[in-house]
Amino acid sequence: MSRDSVLIGASMAALVVLSLLTFFCSSRRRRAVHTSSSQRSVVDDVELGRRPCATAAGLDEAVLAAYPTTVYSSPSPRDSAGERSKEEEAADTRCAVCLADYADGDELRLLPGCRHSFHRRCVDDWLRRRPSCPLCRSSPPPPAPS
Repeated sequence: MSRDSVLIGASMAALVVLSLLTFFCSSRRRRAVHTSSSQRSVVDDVELGRRPCATAAGLDEAVLAAYPTTVYSSPSPRDSAGERSKEEEAADTRCAVCLADYADGDELRLLPGCRHSFHRRCVDDWLRRRPSCPLCRSSPPPPAPS
């Protein structure tokens, strides 16, 4: 055997050994991550910048219940005072969480501070996970004590 073929053979053997070590280390790591993540019930939330081990940072039920609600009724053409763009009109008649248009009789929740409104059920689910408005990302102020 020539010196070059011995060098090539040794390089190939080292490459195979290195590849096998990498494979076994990564599969062991994957198994450890899968086991630990299945034991936790907290879900990753990229918007909050949380890691899986972080706790939920949303609003509690008492605060949500204190925010005002209203029943939606579609505006008549004579209700609009002044010219508004179609985008502005759509923002007033569509829930930004589920992207569905409001229908007569839908219960809406009005967030204090920014005054944005959403379907009550949609925004309550949102606010239980993240304490900010889905549109402007401002944090609604706490409700005034009764």
